[in-house]
Amino acid sequence: MREAQRKLAMTAWRKLFVLAISETRAEEKYFMLLKRADDMERAGLITSEEWRKLVQQAGTSLAGTAECMGGAG
Repeated sequence: MREAQRKLAMTAWRKLFVLAISETRAEEKYFMLLKRADDMERAGLITSEEWRKLVQQAGTSLAGTAECMGGAG
């Protein structure tokens, strides 16, 4: 049952990650991804290494959005 919960949580995270959103909501999406990763780690669904990878992916996505919008980079 734990593996089923893990798969559902990871699928939900990935769906949010690939969701296209407007530039004004990119930061909101980033914080939602972080919260979901935190929740999964706290629940024991992912390891700390998996948590770090998810956080890195979320950060890379946010940075890419900023660069596309003419921000820092």
